Amino acid sequence: MSENIVIAGPGGLGKHVLDALLTSNRFKVAVFSRSQKPELEEKGAAVKVVDYNDVPSLRAAIKSIQADTLLSFIVDLKNPDAMARSHRNLLEAAVLEGIKRFVPAEYANNVVRFPVPPSSEADKLHFREHAARVCRAHDVEYTIICNGIIMDFFLPRRKKKYIADLPPEFPNILPVYAEADAPRVMVLRAPEDRISMTLADDIAKGVVRLLLQPYGSWDEITYLSGDRVSWEEAAEILGRILDRKVETRYVSLDDLKQEVREAHGSHDPMRIECAELYEAFGNGSEVLPANTICFEGMETKKFEQVMREHYGKGND
Repeated sequence: MSENIVIAGPGGLGKHVLDALLTSNRFKVAVFSRSQKPELEEKGAAVKVVDYNDVPSLRAAIKSIQADTLLSFIVDLKNPDAMARSHRNLLEAAVLEGIKRFVPAEYANNVVRFPVPPSSEADKLHFREHAARVCRAHDVEYTIICNGIIMDFFLPRRKKKYIADLPPEFPNILPVYAEADAPRVMVLRAPEDRISMTLADDIAKGVVRLLLQPYGSWDEITYLSGDRVSWEEAAEILGRILDRKVETRYVSLDDLKQEVREAHGSHDPMRIECAELYEAFGNGSEVLPANTICFEGMETKKFEQVMREHYGKGND
């Protein structure tokens, strides 16, 4: 099992994982951050201020805490080139300091069947291939965690634990929009449409389980679905909870692909990003295989339970 953990990039999902690791009392946990994080130190994590452009300083930080496992949550979609350099530098430093385990910042769809990410995250594929080569060459155990849609994005604005609200320019991007004056669900017609979705706290719980597994037991791809719900079922569940009509709009996969083509023709970055996200929600990429065996028996919250907790009567 892992013992000394480094979390790089303690953002939304990273904070969920940090809480779960500290609560377990099974690990020593350090956080790498570009700035001081006294609130994380108060929780019990050692915070190391690092420069992701400086490999020697990253090596020194890793060595100082005798880290054996690196969990990356570095995300900077506004500066993808800088994010790409940070990922590569961090992995280089970790390998040179003898890290035994590595989990990259993916946490998303079925990367086996749908390896090409949205254009705004184009480097993910390149880094995924690079990390695989580096880890295999240096006998570093690694895995990509595929958890489908992070369910927290469906929660009310300003009600999420750590996951950030989508920017104001993205009010209608999610297929499930329960906060609208007229609640709606975009029913995206995928060939296989039981969508995998997982609450961030359950992803964190799964990471703890994964780290407790013995060395040599990880697969290169780890699957974790907290629930599997079709968009039609999501609309029916939401209507029941809200006790009102939920608008449903049916969109074919051909229409989603056409919108992607037209978006790229417009050269509008926002339109492109929205179109590619909708295609991912509807093309089957969020449909995952059975959960990895180490998660057997682990309780996770279901979509209906989460929606009822946040949108049911008494939660206005």
